Amino acid sequence: MEKTIRKIKQVKGSFQIPASKSHGQRVLACAFINLNRTIIYNLGISEDEQGLLNLITDSGSIVENKEGKLCVVGIALKNLSALDLNCRESGLAARMITPILANADFPILLNGHGSLLKRPMNQFDAILNDLGVNFQSNEGKLPFQIIGPLKPQNVKIDGSLSSQFVTGLILGFVASPLLKNETIEVLNPTSIPYIELTLDVLRNFGVELKFENNKIQFAGPYKLKETEISIEGDWSSASFFLVAAAILGDITINGLNIESKQADRKILEALQDFGADIQLENGVRIIKNQSKAFEFDATHCPDLFPPLAVLASFAQGESKIKGVSRLIHKESNRAATIQSELTKMGAHISISDDMMHIQGIEIAIGAKIDPHGDHRIAMSCAIMALRAEGETIINNAEVVGKSFPTFFEYLNKINNGRNKIASSLS
Repeated sequence: MEKTIRKIKQVKGSFQIPASKSHGQRVLACAFINLNRTIIYNLGISEDEQGLLNLITDSGSIVENKEGKLCVVGIALKNLSALDLNCRESGLAARMITPILANADFPILLNGHGSLLKRPMNQFDAILNDLGVNFQSNEGKLPFQIIGPLKPQNVKIDGSLSSQFVTGLILGFVASPLLKNETIEVLNPTSIPYIELTLDVLRNFGVELKFENNKIQFAGPYKLKETEISIEGDWSSASFFLVAAAILGDITINGLNIESKQADRKILEALQDFGADIQLENGVRIIKNQSKAFEFDATHCPDLFPPLAVLASFAQGESKIKGVSRLIHKESNRAATIQSELTKMGAHISISDDMMHIQGIEIAIGAKIDPHGDHRIAMSCAIMALRAEGETIINNAEVVGKSFPTFFEYLNKINNGRNKIASSLS
């Protein structure tokens, strides 16, 4: 599917943002290991969320969905029979589910598809085998052959590649009936807010854990309690429209938790430094004001790089965004893809060491965009196109379905009732 995006004079609108993918997937993973009932409201419809839900259903867990109310009763992992499961293209799902499935006594094959089959998972090879699991990967990548049970012990894990491995190991320990007073120590932690989000979700299930001095101390085994939980609005998805407002108008987004543990809530700090008018009384309202260059450390919130690159492109002067090293193993090499695709649209981007340097421009230019299979690249280029002379054509625009299937529908809502901004090409 191709989408063509046209320049507009101003964005204006108010809407409810879809549910958080990172929050929703963590809740689903906890529901999977909860032998009591979990009732979930407002689960999103992205490919990643629905893929994990399908995996949980395929495992033999009880899943009922009635009128927006999802009820899940997990299955005792030790009772899992030999299974062939698929986490589709979600890196988070693969990294959470693998240590959980390691608590099963029978052989389990875990697979995925698309770009996920190329993403590094070698953290698990050494750690899981050291924890008594018969674990085999495809040279550090999916598919996995897993035979448990996992036997928790004090362990150190390198968090420099992704906090998702840490989240997975935490959930694998919580799910283990053999857990006692073990400790997970995280070396070189990154994306710390995502670890905190995991622990925040676990508190809803009655599991109190803290991340202190780069360590998580357990006192298991744990029994998760019956839980009702509503999925928060997604700061990651909202960030694109908040940037659109800062460079081009006035948008209010409802459904966002200002106190959220989601890492991408930090977009507000960048918008403030940029000089946007920020109002938080009734939803999150962003109004275009100044356009100042800014410096931002995205080491712990790397998913903000694509919208921040667009924001910086319309700042007066040079902006600097730190954390480029976190972008190599995303759906694409996201640093290189941001540079190549936004440069097509007139952006001036250079990369040195761990820093992305972006020199502001006045007007972007329309271009033909290849998102390289990366949902966030497609969305960032669509926002850039709102201030681009001529039409911008985004190839394979359906990739937005990974996190935000209704993105282009929302894009058309902010044109104040005028003609569509985005339309499909025949």
